[in-house]
Amino acid sequence: MQQRAVTQPTTVIREDILQTYPDLFGVKVIEGRPITVEHLVARLTLDTRELFRELLQVRHAFQARVERKEARHDFVDGGVVIEDPDGQRATVMAIRQGMLDGFFGRATDIAWRIAPNIPDEVKVPGLEGTGPAIDLGMAMGALNSGASSWMWDWEDAGGDYRDQLYKGWRNLKQILAHEWDGRAFSHPTKLENDGHGNPIPGKPRRYTINAPPEKWPTIFHRVPGLHLHSRQVTVDGREAPAIIPALVIHALNNYESQKKAGSGIYYYIPKIESWQEARLVGILLKSIESAIGIARGSLKIKALNERAEFVLQQELIQWVLRQNLIGPNVGRWDYLNSREDMFRHDPEMVIPNPSTVTMTEPSLTDYTRRNALLATLAGGFAIGGMAAQMPNPRIPENGVKALRDIWFDKLRERLTGLFLIDGTLYDTYRQSWVATVAPEYVAAGREPLVADFVDLQALVDKATADERTRLEAVGVLTNGRITPLELSEQDLSVEKLFSDAARTRLLARPEGPTTEDGMRYAMYMATEYMYQQLHGNNAAAIDDPNTGLRFMNDLATYEIFWHFLYLTVFHGVVLTADGRYSKKGDRVTPGLFVRLLDERRETVKELFARLRVAYETTDAELVLEILRRQVVDRAPNGALVSQKRWIKYGSRVLLSLIEQSERDREVILDAIFGNRDKLLSDLAQATGTERFDLARRALKAYDYVYDVPAIIETPEPSA
Repeated sequence: MQQRAVTQPTTVIREDILQTYPDLFGVKVIEGRPITVEHLVARLTLDTRELFRELLQVRHAFQARVERKEARHDFVDGGVVIEDPDGQRATVMAIRQGMLDGFFGRATDIAWRIAPNIPDEVKVPGLEGTGPAIDLGMAMGALNSGASSWMWDWEDAGGDYRDQLYKGWRNLKQILAHEWDGRAFSHPTKLENDGHGNPIPGKPRRYTINAPPEKWPTIFHRVPGLHLHSRQVTVDGREAPAIIPALVIHALNNYESQKKAGSGIYYYIPKIESWQEARLVGILLKSIESAIGIARGSLKIKALNERAEFVLQQELIQWVLRQNLIGPNVGRWDYLNSREDMFRHDPEMVIPNPSTVTMTEPSLTDYTRRNALLATLAGGFAIGGMAAQMPNPRIPENGVKALRDIWFDKLRERLTGLFLIDGTLYDTYRQSWVATVAPEYVAAGREPLVADFVDLQALVDKATADERTRLEAVGVLTNGRITPLELSEQDLSVEKLFSDAARTRLLARPEGPTTEDGMRYAMYMATEYMYQQLHGNNAAAIDDPNTGLRFMNDLATYEIFWHFLYLTVFHGVVLTADGRYSKKGDRVTPGLFVRLLDERRETVKELFARLRVAYETTDAELVLEILRRQVVDRAPNGALVSQKRWIKYGSRVLLSLIEQSERDREVILDAIFGNRDKLLSDLAQATGTERFDLARRALKAYDYVYDVPAIIETPEPSA
C-alpha cells in the first residue's frame, strides 16, 4: 500500500490509517503546550532504536550460552551494577538489602520503596476486566460490567490486523472524552436477539453506557511488547517499535480527558525479561513525561510478571521502574510458555500435557506467592492472574460450573496472597483478571476479592469438600481454616529469598502425564486459535472439547500449545499412556505428530462439510501447513525429522502472513523456513517492482521472525 510522509520527513503513517484516523495524529495540546504525535514517536524511536535491537539480541545470545551449558537461568549475581532510567546506580545486593530495609523501616542509605504516589483508584478491590477495544459495543459493555478496572489490550488480544489498533484507540479516545455519554451505538454487524436468543433480521444491536462515570472501571492500556514492530508507522524507513506509538497515542490523545475526569494515564507493560528491558521502558515513560511537562513518575504502570526471566529479576525490575510502577501482575499463561522457551534445550524439562498444569501446581503456587511477596516488600500493589472462562451460548447449562471455577480461582488467589509477617497481616491480592464483560462472571470473581478479611473464612466455608482439599494442598488452609503464610524478619533475608532452593521451587518441572490425547488437545487448541488469528481475531473464544466450557484464548495460549508439540517431538518425549496410534513407553516421533495432523485435517473437513463450507475456500489447510512446518521438517533424503529451528514467538509467523495474498503467503512461508543467504540473493537479483517488493517482504518476514538485526538497504529493483 502507498505510504506518504506526514508532519516531518522521517515519520510515515500508512496512508489508509492516516486518512481514516487523522484525529489520532497531529498536534495535541497538553498542559498548554503543543506536542505533535508524529514528532514524539520519531524522537523516541531514534533515541532508543539501537537499544531495542541490542536487548532483543541479548535474549538470543543468552539462550545460546544456555544451550552450550555456559550459563543457566538464575537470580542475578549480587555484585552486578544496575542503572535506572534516571542514571542512579546500585549493586544487586544493595537493591535486595535496600528493599528489605525499606520494608522493615530500617534507616539505611540503601533503603528504597516504590514511589508512594500510587493513585487510590488503581487499588480498588475487585475484578480487572481485559480485552480489546476494537468493538465499540464490547468497550461500552466493559464500562457497564461492574469491574473495578479494565485493561484494554493492544498486545495479546488486540492485534494490528488492518486498522484494528487504530479503531480501538479511537473508541477509547471517544469514550474517555465522554462523546458516547447518553448516546446509543447501533452495531454494524450484530443483531438484537428475540426472547429465544435468535437474531432479529434488520434490527441492529444497540449499546449504551449505562454506568455513570464515577462507576466506570479505572482504565488501563496494555501496550505491545518490546519484540513487536508497528506495521503502520515507520521512522526513517524502518518500522517503529510498536510500544512507542502505543504509549504516545494514548498519552497525547487522552491525558487531558483523564485529567478532567480526575484520573490519569495508566499502562500495562508486557513481556519484560530483564532489568535492562525495564530500564528501556522507564526511559520511554520518562521521555513522554518530559515532553508533556508533567512530574516524574506521573505516568503509572502495572507490569506483567509473565516471563520466568522477570520472576528471577523481579526485585531489580521493581527498583528500576519504582518511579512509575504500581505493581506486578500474575501472567500465568505467558509464564508457563516462557518456561518452555527457557528450558527448550533440556529434555528433562518438557512440560506435561498443558491442560493438566493448573495454578494449584506447586511451582505456579510459589510463583503466585512470590509475585505478591516481593511486591509487598517493595511497597507495591500485586495483581492476580486471568480467569479465562466465558459464557458458552452453545451449552448454557455449563455456565454454573464456569461461574464456580472463576469464584474458586479468585478465592485461591486471595488466600495465596495472605502473609503474616512478624505478626502483621498483609492481604495482597485484592485485584485479579477476568476475560469477559458478562456481569454475572465479573460478579462471581469479584466476591472473594472485595470481601473484608474478617468475612473470608465464611467464604471458605462455602467451598465444597473437593475445593477445600485443593486449597489445603497449596497450603492456604489447615483443617478448613485460613492459614496465612507466616514469615519472620529472619525468614526474609537476601540469602533465603534468592537461594538455589528458591530458584528450584520456582522453576521445577510440573508433574503430570504426556499423552497422545494431550498432543491431540494441544493441536486442537493451537489450530483453532491460528484460524481465528488469521482472520484478525486475537482474542478468540474457543470451546474446550474436554469440558464443554468456553475459554478466551490469545497469543499466549497459542504459544503454550504449539511449543508443547514442538518440544515433545524435538526431544522424543516418552508417552505415559496408551493412545490410538501409540503405546505407553513409546517416544513421540515426527511421524506421530503428522498422523495427528492428518487426523485433525479430516475432523475439520467433516466439520466444514456439515456447515456446507468448501474446505478449499478456507484457511484451514494453511493453518495445518504452518503448524507442520513449525514442528517437523524434511531431511535432504526426504525423511521426516523434527524441526531444528526454534521460534520464540510463533505469533510472528502468523503476523507475517495475515495481510498477504494467497500467492504471496506461500512465498513468505517458504522464506521463513528457508535460507537467509538465498533470500538476500533473491532480493539482489529481483527484477521488476512486483518481484522486488515480494522478495523484500520475504526477507523482512524472515528477519522479523528470527530477530535478525541487519538492515538491508536496497533502493530499487535490478534492471
